[in-house]
Amino acid sequence: MNDDNHHIRAFIAISLPKEIKKFLQDIQGQLQTSGLKASWPKPETMHLTLKFLGNISISKLDAVRTCMTKAVTGIPIHTLFVSGIGVFPTVKKARAIWSGTRGQTDILEKLVNHLEVILFEEMGIKKENRRFSPHLTIARVKKPIFPKTMIQLLREFKDFHSEDFFVSEIKFFQSELSSSGAIHKTIFSIPFRH
Repeated sequence: MNDDNHHIRAFIAISLPKEIKKFLQDIQGQLQTSGLKASWPKPETMHLTLKFLGNISISKLDAVRTCMTKAVTGIPIHTLFVSGIGVFPTVKKARAIWSGTRGQTDILEKLVNHLEVILFEEMGIKKENRRFSPHLTIARVKKPIFPKTMIQLLREFKDFHSEDFFVSEIKFFQSELSSSGAIHKTIFSIPFRH
């Protein structure tokens, strides 16, 4: 019997306000004029991923909600802003271009750490083996970029930064893959409590 109907592809993330999505769209527009061969994620689908869960049983959603509620305990509302661009994995082999997240990232890191520990201890969900690096993917490179060109772009966008935005909740998203890209749907939100 096919068990796919009882599982969803899911992740935990922070939604971005319209102004931030517009800011990212503006960066994409300027990068596109430089002739990069890349695919450009739609800004309306962008979010700040805190934890990718992969395929998770629908029967475990209440347990995830409980873990998320515990993880936000003691986390205050805080502000972040989007700043500059960077590449994964290296300038010579750029496969993705991202914009970084700055501001009260110490609080964000504490939140992610809480999530990792609680999900592992209570549900056995494996911890990430790399340090959390908050970023928003703005392009997936299709054709190699000359390192000189990439370095020039990194310099050009170094001082770009958005307005601050408030982080006051985390969300559990379902992600459905389709021919036109992933479709994300909020299943539930967990607001921070003072």
